[in-house]
Parts: sequence; structure tokens; C-alpha cells
Amino acid sequence: MTLREIDRQLEKLYSTYENYNGITISTGITYEGNPINFLFQKENDKYVRIYTNKNFSEWIAWCTNGWTKAAPKIEKLAEIYGVQWDNDAGSLYIRFRRNELTLAQAVMRLQQAVSVVGCLGED
Repeated sequence: MTLREIDRQLEKLYSTYENYNGITISTGITYEGNPINFLFQKENDKYVRIYTNKNFSEWIAWCTNGWTKAAPKIEKLAEIYGVQWDNDAGSLYIRFRRNELTLAQAVMRLQQAVSVVGCLGED
């Protein structure tokens, strides 16, 4: 494989586009055919927040029979990746300063947490 071909293949991992809330990062992850995308927002000059979309909230609500009861388990699993759980919104998110993590590292951590938490079922 040539460098150009490798680069072309890697570009398929993620794509981005602007929406009314900020920037969407398409991950290629789907649950029941619904895309689990990330939303990127600058909170201020220092912090960035990347969080899961509504489809992830709906998936977690369905697979855990309501995420409130599963919240302690979700928080524990997410913590391994440096990710937090918003129990009100039903979303995973990572909040960081640009000098703490690269965007790629943050996206990968959130994606790992989504993959693990998304496998939860009812207790």
C-alpha cells in the first residue's frame, strides 16, 4: 500500500459537518441503524466538550430499561476512559483543555466509552 492509499483509507474513519448546535463528528458507529455521532462545542477559550447525540441517549434508555438505574455502572465504565456521564441528558461526554488532549485522543476515548457502555443491558 502506498502512503496516498493509506491516507485515503484513514480519511474514511470520521467526517465532520456543521449543524445548528456546533460541529457534528460522524463516527460510523450505529445501533439498530441509527448513527451515534458526536457533537463538538467550544465552551470558552480554554475548554472543549464532545458529547454523544440523541440516538445514543435513546439506545441507552432502551437497552438498560431506563438509564437512571444504570447510571452508577455507566459512570464507572466511562471513568476508565476519562469520559463522564450526564444523567439528565443521557449522554457521554469528554471535557478537556486543548493542551491536555488532542482532539483525536478525546474522540478515541469517547468512542471507546460508547462501545463499552453501549453493550450494557438490563441488570
